[in-house]
Order: sequence, then C-alpha cells, then structure tokens
Amino acid sequence: MAKIKFARASAPVCSVEFARNPSPGDYNRTIGYKQPMDYSVGGDPYIYDKGLAQENVRTLHWRNISATDYANFLTFLGLVVGAKYGFTFTDTDGSTATARIINPNDIQSAPVVTGRESLTVKIRYE
Repeated sequence: MAKIKFARASAPVCSVEFARNPSPGDYNRTIGYKQPMDYSVGGDPYIYDKGLAQENVRTLHWRNISATDYANFLTFLGLVVGAKYGFTFTDTDGSTATARIINPNDIQSAPVVTGRESLTVKIRYE
C-alpha cells in the first residue's frame, strides 16, 4: 500500500509524504453533484439544468500523526498558498490525480498525546 503524498512539481516546488496513512474508515470519498435549486412561492421545486457538475472530494483524517508530519503539512500548505495551487495527490493504491486543498481556512487538528496530532484535510480532484 502506497503512502499518501502531496507533491507540487512546478513553482512553488514542495511535497509532503505522510509516514502513516489514515486508518480504514478515516479516508472518505465523496462525489457531489451541483444543481442550483429554488422553490416557487407555492412551494414547487425548480431545479436548473445547467449540465451536471460533479465534484470529487476526499476527506483524510489522521487520528495520530507525528508532530513532524503535522509540521511538514503546514509548511506544504503555506507553500501552495492554501487552495491557490493544485498539486499531485498520490492515493493509498498508488494512483495519482491533480487535487487542491479545499479547507485551508479551517484545518481541523488536535493534540492527541505529546508529539502526536489528529488532523483532517479535505481535497478536491480537479
């Protein structure tokens, strides 16, 4: 099983490879469909058909990563300027995709024990 890795080959060049993958059940895949919807005064739904826009989101939750992995991730986040730059995401099965961090303003983390952190990251495939 491959280790999860975020890597950017063009400027700014940076990467982070986590020492451990999220535990089973802590790596979620979501496919969302964007369809603008509204209701009439009478309560009838109107769904606007502008073509099906699909969004592939991955939620990665590490319950116990090292302080080094956490610091490396924060450095990577600063270099890709949050959601500004895309990067190559390597999945647990070794496949790659271009992705972007979509929760840079709300990175959820918490100390677990001394030198260990819990971290949640959401990325969107492009």
